Amino acid sequence: MTDRIARVADVRRIVATFLDAAPAREAGLPGVWLGFRAERSRLGIDRLDDFAALGPARSLAAIEGIGKVLRVLRAGRVAVQGGQARFLDDAVEAARYLGRAAGTALLLDLMPRSRLRFVAWTDAGMETLDDVSDVVEAEDAFLVYRRGRLPVRVLRTHVIRQLTERQRWYQVVGIERAPGRSRVEAAADGSEGG
Repeated sequence: MTDRIARVADVRRIVATFLDAAPAREAGLPGVWLGFRAERSRLGIDRLDDFAALGPARSLAAIEGIGKVLRVLRAGRVAVQGGQARFLDDAVEAARYLGRAAGTALLLDLMPRSRLRFVAWTDAGMETLDDVSDVVEAEDAFLVYRRGRLPVRVLRTHVIRQLTERQRWYQVVGIERAPGRSRVEAAADGSEGG
């Protein structure tokens, strides 16, 4: 329960304008990249991109992705013909509908996310390990710990150079229509995308 409370405390709410949607495949999943422009954000971001997976059917990723698409469409007051299942595995159709919602002012709930990656350059090439939880430098090797897996041992004698890097981004976890703002008002003050 404490972990859930900590996660809720990390959520940041910003006002943003929906800009565009582009069909894509990410990690083998069909979906759309949703583009937003933050307005008066203290987070130091101007444009925010978030991936909404649209497949495979009956997966949690697809349910979450279709939920994001439908919330943007609802906020933009775009009617969906034929029901929400029409977007399963059809990123082009989803992007076409989302294009009608461009310029909609939204309230976005953002969760800060980060991921550690260990990169080692060796005589044989480059070795990359994602989702790292810890790197321990032993006498003869780097022990790279990953979530839920046994540690990977990278021998120091083969490593020319190594780097542990952190990737940071914001994930959209909530989408609502911004109260009191319409697409016409957003366009009038220059915040509509185009």
